[in-house]
Amino acid sequence: MTQTNRLAKIVKATSKLPAGIRSTVLSKAFGRVVPMVGTAKLRYIDITPSRVEVKLANNKNMQNHIGQAHACAMALVAETATGFVTGMNIPDSCIVLIKHMNIQFKRPSKGGLTAIATLTEEQRKQMQETEKGETIVAVTVTDESGQEPIQCEMLWAWVAKSQLKANK
Repeated sequence: MTQTNRLAKIVKATSKLPAGIRSTVLSKAFGRVVPMVGTAKLRYIDITPSRVEVKLANNKNMQNHIGQAHACAMALVAETATGFVTGMNIPDSCIVLIKHMNIQFKRPSKGGLTAIATLTEEQRKQMQETEKGETIVAVTVTDESGQEPIQCEMLWAWVAKSQLKANK
């Protein structure tokens, strides 16, 4: 599994920067690619081909009517982490798309949120060796108390860009 796509190359290029600067550079860069990520001010904390950690501060723009993380903000942090770790592994000839998300709201959130998405070696191999597929990406979302206010299941798919063009 030596294949490296453009996204993984960008992450690797920043690996020699100090952690705080690396996080800022990646967060701003990806916020330009996916505008909602930038608007929400998501922070990429740790990125490897098998694990992505994303944080969302409990800022006013992402709060609900009672000052907690809005339900959509909770979904966003989980979707971003799972999508990014998937995107780190698919070939450049493919595009990644969310196919299904199931979110169960277990308790009110306290403060900011952290989402950690992970892939197994088998999942990574499947993504790197096939031009079409789907997989459930594991994600844990915790708040500042260390508890999980939500539990998620995210099903991601990838397909060859050429197949999308053929379907237009």
